[in-house]
Amino acid sequence: MTNAEQRQSTSTLRPRAALLAVLCVLLWGSAIPCVKLGYPLFGIENGSPFDHIFFAGIRFAGAGAVTLLISLFLPSGRRQRIQKRHVLPVLGLGLIQTTAQYVCFYIGLAHSLGTRSAILNTSFAFFAVFLAALFFPAERVTLKKLAGCLLGFFGIVVVHLGGDIGSRFTWNGDFLILMASFFFALGSVIGKKLTQSENAFSVTGVQLLFGGAVLIGVGLAGGGSLPVIVPAGVALLGYLILLSAVAFSIWTNLLQRYDAASVSVYFFLLPVFGVALSGLLLNERIFTLQNLTALLFVCAGIYLVNRRERAGKPASSDDTLPQQRF
Repeated sequence: MTNAEQRQSTSTLRPRAALLAVLCVLLWGSAIPCVKLGYPLFGIENGSPFDHIFFAGIRFAGAGAVTLLISLFLPSGRRQRIQKRHVLPVLGLGLIQTTAQYVCFYIGLAHSLGTRSAILNTSFAFFAVFLAALFFPAERVTLKKLAGCLLGFFGIVVVHLGGDIGSRFTWNGDFLILMASFFFALGSVIGKKLTQSENAFSVTGVQLLFGGAVLIGVGLAGGGSLPVIVPAGVALLGYLILLSAVAFSIWTNLLQRYDAASVSVYFFLLPVFGVALSGLLLNERIFTLQNLTALLFVCAGIYLVNRRERAGKPASSDDTLPQQRF
C-alpha cells in the first residue's frame, strides 16, 4: 500500500470489519488451551521438551506453507518475491519470531496454567513499546505508553499473588512465557521494518516456514516425536495450523483497509478470550478475584497504550501493534 493509500485508510471499522477483528483475536486466544489439549492427545509429557518443540515445528511450518498458499489467490500486485538483500534478514526473523519464541512458548505452556499463560502472553505489547522506540525514532516512549506498561505489568504481578504453590512464579513455565513474548515483540518490530519494502504475506509465510522447519530439526535432533497419533490429535493440529494462517490473512487485510490503531485496539480482547477458553476447555478456575483483577489491569494497560488521541489532535505513529500472533 502506498503512502497516499495509507493516508486514505478508514479510521473507524465497519461492523463486518469489527467482527473479523474480533474473530482474529478469538482464534489466537483459542491457541493456548488447544496447545495444552494437544499434548495429551499426542502423548507428549512435560518431561519431554523436544516433543514439544517438534509439535510446534509442525504447526508453524504448516502455517507458513498455508500462508504462502493463500497469497497465491491474492491480487497479483500483492504477490512479490523477497528481494535478495532481504532473504537473510527474513530467515533471521524466522529464527527469532518463530523458532526462539515458540521454543520458549511451548515448553513454558507445559509448565504454566492456561489462564496465567493467557495473561502473561499479553506482555508482548509492552515489550514492543520499548523495542519500537529503538527501531523507529518517531515511536518514542510517551507518558501514555509508560502508564499503560505500568498498568499491564502490575496485572502480571497481581496474577502471581497468593499463597498456594500453583500461583508462584516458575522459571520453566512463567519465565519462558515472558521470554516468548519478548522474542515475539522483537520479531514484530523487525518484521515491521522489513515489510516497509517487502510484501507482508511473503515475509510472514517464509519466516514461519523456515522457523518451523528449524523447530522440526531441533526436535528431531533431540529425539522428539509425536508418540501417539490419533484422529483427534491430527484434527487439533490442523486447526492450529489453519488458525495461524487464516487469522493472519484476515488481520493483514484489515490493516490494509483501516488505520492500524483502529484494528489493533481489539488486541485487548486476547487475554479475555484466552482466559475464558482456558476455563471452558481445560476446566481451570477463572472467576477468581486474582484473575479478574489481573485481567482488568492488563486490558486497561493495553487499551491505554493503543488508544487514539481525541479528535483535533494529530494521530501518533505509535498506535500500532504487531501484525501477527500465536
